[in-house]
Amino acid sequence: MKINSILLFLVTVCSTFSFSTIAKADSIQSRCDIYPKGEDKASKVVNCIFSQRQGFITITREDGVTYDLEPSDNQYIDQNGKTVTKEIDGNTLIFRFQKESVYLYQGEKAPSSSNSSHSLAQTPENLISTTPTALKDLVGAKAGQAENTLISRGYTYRNTVTFEGGKSAYYVENKTGYCVEVGTVDGRYSSIVYNTSDRCNK
Repeated sequence: MKINSILLFLVTVCSTFSFSTIAKADSIQSRCDIYPKGEDKASKVVNCIFSQRQGFITITREDGVTYDLEPSDNQYIDQNGKTVTKEIDGNTLIFRFQKESVYLYQGEKAPSSSNSSHSLAQTPENLISTTPTALKDLVGAKAGQAENTLISRGYTYRNTVTFEGGKSAYYVENKTGYCVEVGTVDGRYSSIVYNTSDRCNK
């Protein structure tokens, strides 16, 4: 009797551990870019957690917003009963809600947005479209892995614009205040160049 009880206990523990492992495997730390409907500029870029279990999707943003999506006829229904469509663009998942779109980049981390202490200076015309010397080695690097390198080298994130085929993120060069555009295509930095200061003000 004691042996049977011990075996039952071990089976229960193993089952619980297996379920916990599976649950963790279904969730991944991600980055969410939030676009108001009709806008081509992200209003917010935040860290988020993407979870998927048996077709049901939960997106939990670090700013407290949560989306609960239930599959329905090749689409989804959110917690408010509204229809949500899902698109896949390379490694990017796009969720189209009624009032906004969420671009979700699995495994990526939102850049630091602590930019209030860094002033913006007018980028000299002779520098526009040239690559900052300190960032030349990052052209071609994987975007998700290189963002922290950008920040550690003295660049502060401002905003992101997504377009067909890729996106551009804008950073302020802390020591000069100049604006730098970081282009990403297929998950890699395709170009890193100085751009006009107004790009970092949007």
